[in-house]
Amino acid sequence: MVEHLDYDAIRGETVVQVAKMMAAAAITAPKSGGQMFLQGKHNFMETIIVSDKETKTALSTWMRARGAERRETIWYRDAEVADAVDAILFVGLKPDWYPPNYDCGACGYATCAEFLHATSGVRKDSAELEFAGPVCNLRDIDLGIAVGSAAKTAAIHSIDCRCQTRSAVAARKLGIITADHAVALSLSMTPKAVGFDRRFPEVDFDTIDLPSTGTLPVGVEGAARHGGIRNRQQPRQPIRPTS
Repeated sequence: MVEHLDYDAIRGETVVQVAKMMAAAAITAPKSGGQMFLQGKHNFMETIIVSDKETKTALSTWMRARGAERRETIWYRDAEVADAVDAILFVGLKPDWYPPNYDCGACGYATCAEFLHATSGVRKDSAELEFAGPVCNLRDIDLGIAVGSAAKTAAIHSIDCRCQTRSAVAARKLGIITADHAVALSLSMTPKAVGFDRRFPEVDFDTIDLPSTGTLPVGVEGAARHGGIRNRQQPRQPIRPTS
């Protein structure tokens, strides 16, 4: 049997198949405490694959609106990536995450119970922000290990992968994912990786008319940094000097 492969025809299916293996790698990556295995507690990792054009367009549209609010061209660059890639795997911490009960103090509190009690109000008030927090530091490390394990799997299978947070913010705000915070792994199978060497577009923020995303913070007018890639943001509350 002789089969001539049409790479454009198999791109989508191949990338999604690898994304599923990446999700498996994220789930099997080590987690602090081992409660999911040793104590039978529920899985706190969320893995979502997006590959359809309509959802990717919704993500890129939201990111452009968010970039206008923050007055940052980096959001426009990542919006172009979302339009161009074959699929995106989101890996994040579900809202029902739980600490490993190590009482390690990395969060600044003596015990996990103290941390959860003291910060519950802050987490509730963070709904208007891009991600919700604060989150246990060890669970953040677990998320990083899971993302690294997923990215390793993409590399093993020669699928181009770029880890991003802005796409994950868009997915969270659009209700595609529920995670308190997450990382987007943008995936493509092309002769040149679409997520690298992408130029920052020229954007005139003063002439853009896009709907508000209802998300904070927003940019300070005239406070561009690094040629407009970044911009200073307004605090939600006045910052007062500490003694």
